[in-house]
Amino acid sequence: MSVTGRSFGVMDRRAALVEELRTGGTLSARELGTRLGVSKRTIIRDIARLQDEGVPIRLDPGGYTIDPAEEIKRAIDRALTGRRVLLIDYDGKTGPTTREVEPSIFLGGRGGFWYLVAWCRLREDVRVFRLDRITAATLTDERYPEPSKARMDELAAALPS
Repeated sequence: MSVTGRSFGVMDRRAALVEELRTGGTLSARELGTRLGVSKRTIIRDIARLQDEGVPIRLDPGGYTIDPAEEIKRAIDRALTGRRVLLIDYDGKTGPTTREVEPSIFLGGRGGFWYLVAWCRLREDVRVFRLDRITAATLTDERYPEPSKARMDELAAALPS
């Protein structure tokens, strides 16, 4: 998405900057400045501010990029704290699928992997999803109720050992 020639307010420009990084891969500050019609210095300031606000922008040898794993973790965290349904693209053993899940537990460090334990609406059962197999996570506006004691027992039993 190139937005050259358009005039932006600060918030709109930062939103456009994030979108450029999401869709454009790794981009230099100079290239981002050209696309958004501002100086390299402005881009560097905007990136610092976005990082302060929690946007997972990192600097790689070729330029700036958004770390997709961090973005997915943030979406999961927001789903957990807000009890919101999460739409995930998951590349499992049987191939890629899209699933609506009700996240309940998110943990790391098990065998070096992060896991999401959630109620899967597709399977109508508790499922464990490995973070490195989640290729996208989209927060929906739909909220789900707090899990019952029985559901929490199911979720706890599903934890990887």
